[in-house]
Amino acid sequence: MDTIYKGAKKISGENYDVTAEENDERRPFKAVLDIGLVRPTIGNRVFAVMKGAADGGLNIPHSEGKFPGFEKGEKGGKDEYDAETHGERIFGAHIDEYMEKLKKEDEEKYNKQFSLWIKNLKESGKKSVKDLFASIFE
Repeated sequence: MDTIYKGAKKISGENYDVTAEENDERRPFKAVLDIGLVRPTIGNRVFAVMKGAADGGLNIPHSEGKFPGFEKGEKGGKDEYDAETHGERIFGAHIDEYMEKLKKEDEEKYNKQFSLWIKNLKESGKKSVKDLFASIFE
């Protein structure tokens, strides 16, 4: 089935639905997300895992309502989903932002907390976590 349903060709915050790829031979493998006792808050890691599995080609019924970048509309207003915000999160832009903030505030704490990130970025020749993740997803 991995040759029939290959998953998303480009990793981004866009919603990917494997069922849109019609195939008369087989339906895609369907999975149901069971989060157990985890609170279903917007941006929770469990939804990041689900997004990765869905992008990988699994049919997991879902909506964008729990992804980063989702804004609930005001009373009676329209809900909005910003895929770009979600994409930035997938590629680790929030880590870069926090690294910069901590470096300005307390260099010693920054070096202690991000020593492995700094080492990996130097070894890979990348300037940011976002660049590193982009090279991984290529």
